[in-house]
Amino acid sequence: MSTIYEVPKDYPAEIIGYAEPWTVSPGDTVAIKLSSTAPEYTYRTVRIIQGVDVPNSPKKEEEEITDIPPGTGTGRFQKALPGSYGLVSKSLPFPEDAVGVNISFFFQAWMPQCDHVQTLLSTINTDRDRTSGVAAVISTEGTLAFWVGTSTSVEVVDSGFKPPRKGWVGVSATMQGSELTASVWQVSLLSGPDKKTNEKTFTYSLTGSVCLKDLGALMVGAGHGSSGQPVHFFNGRMDRPRIEALSSAQGTLPSLLIDLDFSQQIPSDAIIDVSSNGLDGVLVNAPTRAVRGHDWDGTEPNWTKATYGYGAIHFHEDDLDDASWATDFEIAVPSSARSGAYAVVVTAADGSTSDSVPFFVRPAKDTLREGKVAVVLSTFTYLAYANEHLWEKSRSSAIDVGPGFDMANIALSDDFSRLQRRDDLGLSCYDVHRDGSGVVYSSCRRPILNIRPGYIMWAFKRPREFSADTMLIGLLERENIPYEVLTDHDLDACGVDILHGYNTVLTGSHPEYPSPAVYGAYLDYARQCGNLMYLGGNGFYWVVGADSQVTPHRIEVRRGDQGVRTYTLSGGEHALSTMGQQGALWRTRGIACNVLFGVGFAGEGVAPGVPYKRVPKTSNEKSGMEWIFDGLGEDELIGVDGLGGGASGDEVDRFDAELGSPADAIVLATSTGHSDEYGIVPEDLTFPVDGILGTQTDRIRSDMVFLRTPAGGGVFSVGSINWCCSVGWNDYDNSAARVTLNVVRGFLSKKNVL
Repeated sequence: MSTIYEVPKDYPAEIIGYAEPWTVSPGDTVAIKLSSTAPEYTYRTVRIIQGVDVPNSPKKEEEEITDIPPGTGTGRFQKALPGSYGLVSKSLPFPEDAVGVNISFFFQAWMPQCDHVQTLLSTINTDRDRTSGVAAVISTEGTLAFWVGTSTSVEVVDSGFKPPRKGWVGVSATMQGSELTASVWQVSLLSGPDKKTNEKTFTYSLTGSVCLKDLGALMVGAGHGSSGQPVHFFNGRMDRPRIEALSSAQGTLPSLLIDLDFSQQIPSDAIIDVSSNGLDGVLVNAPTRAVRGHDWDGTEPNWTKATYGYGAIHFHEDDLDDASWATDFEIAVPSSARSGAYAVVVTAADGSTSDSVPFFVRPAKDTLREGKVAVVLSTFTYLAYANEHLWEKSRSSAIDVGPGFDMANIALSDDFSRLQRRDDLGLSCYDVHRDGSGVVYSSCRRPILNIRPGYIMWAFKRPREFSADTMLIGLLERENIPYEVLTDHDLDACGVDILHGYNTVLTGSHPEYPSPAVYGAYLDYARQCGNLMYLGGNGFYWVVGADSQVTPHRIEVRRGDQGVRTYTLSGGEHALSTMGQQGALWRTRGIACNVLFGVGFAGEGVAPGVPYKRVPKTSNEKSGMEWIFDGLGEDELIGVDGLGGGASGDEVDRFDAELGSPADAIVLATSTGHSDEYGIVPEDLTFPVDGILGTQTDRIRSDMVFLRTPAGGGVFSVGSINWCCSVGWNDYDNSAARVTLNVVRGFLSKKNVL
């Protein structure tokens, strides 16, 4: 299926792209996939040192990689093709004397009334003008219908049955000769999955006989388009589709051709045929697995332990796992390349538009680590937010970004315009699908328009995630701090081994989404006398599912019934399909961010941040922590200014012994008080509900904390997403930057700090 299209009429100048793979080693080759309205473009490769270029930010800085030759290219416009489905490409083994077929399945329509036909399953053959095969669909009127190929035409038989939204329905339909008989029933938990509640049976006479020769490939959740591109995507769940052949011989039992059991191999993209014919298939664009099926009854809420109840797959017309764009050119990363965030800068020949296509280079295996710090970029968090549509009410649960947030007062930018324009590039784990179900997967095999070195987040009007993290890299570079750059992907694949030897490990501004392997790598590093600096907020909050070996491009997030969230998954669907572990919050699993870093998520808001105030000087002197504030006045507030206001803002974390903050952790400073535009996290609420806004409770705050670990290392935490935006203020000439450098240098020198 081609992804190359004509440029739409009156379309603005645009270049966008992505790199495959996203994270690489020195010596690897990276494919660059572009969509360009410009007929010609130039490109060059840079290492991003500091990507932000706004008033009061540090100077934008990048290093051109001369070992990667620049080049020119011919532009072409590419589109992604969203929509998930199952595909069995092997032909169904119909016997020569087959005169009929029986199809049966269970389905749950999440959007029964839709503006297009929705295909439940189909073998209609597009190569023969759709004149052979059968299909079951939901019509645009919201009724169950059957399409039957009769050699000369495809007859449409409408049952008149309207499936209820999110209600399980069983279907069995037989097409033999010129007769179609269908049975439809509702599945009720009260009657049990094997009882046919409100069963209705229909019989229809066709004008011709069903044709079972030269069938198309079996598709589940979509149909065959005339151009070979899937069409008519289903928004809902399918469970246990089966197809049987009927023989002409009297008394012959139906011959089972295929029996797809979706409860098999849930972590994979495979769909398994449990008949004897071995007609296994594949899933395209990652529909949601590990969801409740037609026979789920709540007996076991974890699919890894259940023997039934999880045989369904949820398909969506807007799923996108792989844009599958054609490659425009490749670059070879030099074997001598430094670790870091890189970008291929692509510019239209006429200068009308450009894009910086990011990718990440990990350190070479033989890179010296001693005497260095490691900066871990939160690539799992970047993916969770990838192409978020929280500004679009139909794509989110329409929550406010923060209390009192005004959608009319946002930052408009070219990046935001591209997000609005390119609705083919998939959703984030903050969005909901068109049918109202939550998005649980996100992929880097597509252009991600809010992961750009200079991105200004529309709601906060400042850098966030990746762009904010580049200011931390810029500080280390400016001050000649020896460092290497790693990613969540690296920690997930390699564990603590990739951290061995580094003096200190720094997080970025928003490490919200660690996988168990990532969290475990940090924890093991601290146990082995490593030093940690948590320089963000709302960190280590949601559990992420990842498979670094099979699907390294994809992450999974399962939002439960606690936490700051834009949707809530149903009970029984909180276990990760990727790895079977419990999803939702790390706090729910009993290991909140507080346990490792001394602080954990407390509240959020879009209003400008506030500074920190140090605890009384005598307390810091007694604890031996006064060195952290070298160069600051005794009563000087920390982080008064920043690109997002004061250093404590956006999402903030507090010390809380009840949530696991170590009792011997030292609180060094506390934010000076947030307005009522900040709200408390919902998991902190009990009955009665009160004290939920900034001036109503002291629980909404940032605490700056230092912790000595039993192994002899140290942990320093600031508990605020805004911290890096204050570090970058006034070209790094500010109190937040000084504190950061004091701690880094103190850890590196190992002198009187632990």
